[in-house]
Amino acid sequence: MFNVDVTNVFNVDQALGFFPGFSIEYFLSELSNYLLLVLFLIIFVRIKLVPKEYFLIWMIFLISPFFFNYLLFDPGYMGDQFRYMGVLNFVHQGAEIPDKFLDKFGFSTISTVYFVASLWSYVPIFSTMTLISGAFINKFLLLIFYCYLYRIADKKLITLTLIIPSFLLYSSVSLREIPIIIFATLALIFMYKKKVILMLLSLLFLFFVKLQNVPGLLVIALGYFLNLQKSYFRIALYSILLIAISFLFYDFYIPYLDLYKLAFFVEDGGGEIDYTFNINDGYFAFLSDLIPSFFNFLFRPFPFEAGGLLGVAVFVEVMALYGVFAFFIYKLDHFNIDIKIFLIFALGLLATILLYSFIASNFGTFSRYRFSIYYPFIIFFIFLISENKSKRI
Repeated sequence: MFNVDVTNVFNVDQALGFFPGFSIEYFLSELSNYLLLVLFLIIFVRIKLVPKEYFLIWMIFLISPFFFNYLLFDPGYMGDQFRYMGVLNFVHQGAEIPDKFLDKFGFSTISTVYFVASLWSYVPIFSTMTLISGAFINKFLLLIFYCYLYRIADKKLITLTLIIPSFLLYSSVSLREIPIIIFATLALIFMYKKKVILMLLSLLFLFFVKLQNVPGLLVIALGYFLNLQKSYFRIALYSILLIAISFLFYDFYIPYLDLYKLAFFVEDGGGEIDYTFNINDGYFAFLSDLIPSFFNFLFRPFPFEAGGLLGVAVFVEVMALYGVFAFFIYKLDHFNIDIKIFLIFALGLLATILLYSFIASNFGTFSRYRFSIYYPFIIFFIFLISENKSKRI
């Protein structure tokens, strides 16, 4: 492993000791990672952990990291990748992260970046010497996760999620979205199965990877384990109680939400002086800010705001996704899914969306946040369909 010198950081690739994009070293390094994943895939097919009819799909899915960074977009478009890969190399070396590096990228060794990098360090790949190495680590994690899902959910529907454009994108970059998806989905599945220890472990890992995604899942867990899904009255009472708590404890939680909102605002390029929300304005000012933010989070950026084909593709996909959600709700009886159970889980999804609606303000990052929120529920609902189908049979 290279000794990374960050005392004079100008070129980030060079400063982190990475092979420059599209160099011979870059391709050889990542080709070794790709071939290693293909070897794992062949083994998993041979021992029937992955269906052989999906072998070609997985071959194509695993190679996608080569086509995003440096080709479809500049790595700076998702600049957080430099954080994760830089820290991963320090972890591999067993080296202390230099203050110069921390100053440049703005995080501490106890941050989620360090936790994700530490988690990645246990994945057996040959090289972490380019910016896309983390993407191949994510592919490996997804392959293992797929081996589990393959046994409990509809194989065709689970495989179909792999080729959804946003899933293909975020599994092809060195970001934490894939660990978020995995831990959140496992928490939902174990919650439904009432495997408390496994659910708590999944939530604990998710807490360290993406704290903001935990409260909504806790809303589900509390309602589900109290058996509130037994009646519509209990669910309605629970919803009213949550609203009442949000009002009564406003002064307690709003400073923390405001801190996150400011952090997101500054991280997205805003200045503290431009930040406008005032926590002293009260609960109803909070609601007046939240309601339009909620609709912004659901639908924006619009194609004319994002610009280019990528913006159009993101908007079309999210609208198609809402169509799928609507179809799923319409067909709940057909899928033999208890509407009351669905409402408990949908309540947690709504809580998470509302949380992000308040703390996130950059339209450009909404699609990334939506991905990490929606897809655990999509995979969980696929599991739910399969689970109830098997019960009918």
